[in-house]
Amino acid sequence: MGIGLLLSRGLLVQTVGAALIAGGTTYYFTHPQRVVADLPPDLAERGQDVNLTAQDGARLHAVWLPSAAGSNGRPADRTIIHHHGFNGSAGLILARKALYARRPVSLFGTHVPAAPASDIPLPHLRLFGADDREPLFAWPLVRAGLARGFNFLLVDARGHGRSGGAWDVTGVRPSADLRAWARWLRDAHDQLWVGLWGHSFGAALGLALAARPAGGGFDAMVLDSPPIRSEGLYSGVLQRPLYLAIQPAMRQLGNRELPRLLADAHVWMPVQLIHGQADRTVPAQQSEQAYALIRDPQRPERSALWIVPDADHLEAFEVAPEEYARRTLDWFDRWL
Repeated sequence: MGIGLLLSRGLLVQTVGAALIAGGTTYYFTHPQRVVADLPPDLAERGQDVNLTAQDGARLHAVWLPSAAGSNGRPADRTIIHHHGFNGSAGLILARKALYARRPVSLFGTHVPAAPASDIPLPHLRLFGADDREPLFAWPLVRAGLARGFNFLLVDARGHGRSGGAWDVTGVRPSADLRAWARWLRDAHDQLWVGLWGHSFGAALGLALAARPAGGGFDAMVLDSPPIRSEGLYSGVLQRPLYLAIQPAMRQLGNRELPRLLADAHVWMPVQLIHGQADRTVPAQQSEQAYALIRDPQRPERSALWIVPDADHLEAFEVAPEEYARRTLDWFDRWL
């Protein structure tokens, strides 16, 4: 067999391999794992399932948790919307099974599909840890916020949890969904102040909304680990050959306009950024870059950056739970 033929076959194998990797990467980021988290009993007593129809007809789901701090038995007039990241769901910060195992979640040990075949939300699923660590939930901060007089709206992003609709990795439809939830709070519950607590993809959505003149209907934000560019994503969890192979697909999937939008916009929104210093999925430099883009030297009090030592992706709340809750709720107390 000639050297030329061997080289041709080698190039063919490399080309096919690269195409398979790119296709697999695209599939992964366009087909999120479905997980649903149970509310703990004390929150379930006051939690209400609510639904909203998106602009494209998708049926969206959220959990409404009113505070008891309002007057005349009515909810308080300020609400924090929690928006999870990719592979998450309402009230879930980090679904380790979905993020690390990448296999269908079990329903009492029974195999279920990774995504519904229709726009009908999946039946109730429970999380069983795939590794030694449990999923990371928002419940402690939610309880503390309710005690301070905040309502909470825990949303399931489209294609996640109990929400229907196809996932949109560009963020266009999820952004419209978030704006719709903010309007719903003001119209249905007379909310005067609406804040966003976003994680990972949910945090990136927050930055995109903060760059809009009206802020997407929000008044303040706390954004945890936002990816603002595709470069560097997953660099700490993938070996270099695989990391390089997925870059073309990542560039197509990412919001390449977000850094420019932040640079061009005069961001008036009070935004606190939080990021784990040891984040291997979304490097902490991404929040540092975002902070540099949104910080107004004339009004430095309206932006903040907290880098949490020894915290991996979305683990800041686990590494420093008391300080995380205090910083987050103090920020919303100040601006809502």
